[in-house]
Amino acid sequence: MRERGSLPNRIDPKHLERFRSTLERFAPVPDGDWTAAIPRLAHVTIPKGGYFLREGDVPGKLAFIAAGLFRVYFITDRGDERVMAFREEGRLISGFSPFPAERRPRFSIQALEDSELLQTPLDPEAVRGSADCWRQVYVKYMELLFLEKEERERQFLSDDAESRYRAFLKRHPGLEARVPQYEIASYLGITPVALSRIRKGMQAKQANS
Repeated sequence: MRERGSLPNRIDPKHLERFRSTLERFAPVPDGDWTAAIPRLAHVTIPKGGYFLREGDVPGKLAFIAAGLFRVYFITDRGDERVMAFREEGRLISGFSPFPAERRPRFSIQALEDSELLQTPLDPEAVRGSADCWRQVYVKYMELLFLEKEERERQFLSDDAESRYRAFLKRHPGLEARVPQYEIASYLGITPVALSRIRKGMQAKQANS
């Protein structure tokens, strides 16, 4: 590992280790491949309300969230915002669809808090010609995005709003205190008033249990 002063953009070594650990959930990353990748990393700060990606941007980057929180959302034909996902520290964000044929994203990724990223260029064509570990990471990451999308669709087709809310709390523990209620309601596909009723009902059940 390089000394801190020689890292690109003074990246914190702890962030680097966390980034590598996250990537290795998909595939092992040999020391040589990791050392060669470090110079391509950049430390990027995005203020609350700023964007990592806007709908229609040319994709080409992947980032590890070292600190902060993002929402992934799209705007309907009627002009309404719909939240697709939340991404907190320790997770990856990118501008790529689970379906590679969709080259330009139909969604935006916006910071809900002041955030810090470790960002690297990402070109799927270049990945295919790179080291085997990066090809495995890319494929497994695309599989994860596809499975998340599939699970969201299943929830909306088979689960009621309270079940979706409980799934959100389980998947993102502690996030409820950091995200405005209307954003969570949008993620669940309900109104803030309906979410308030669900929360009150759950609290009443807990108090009576």
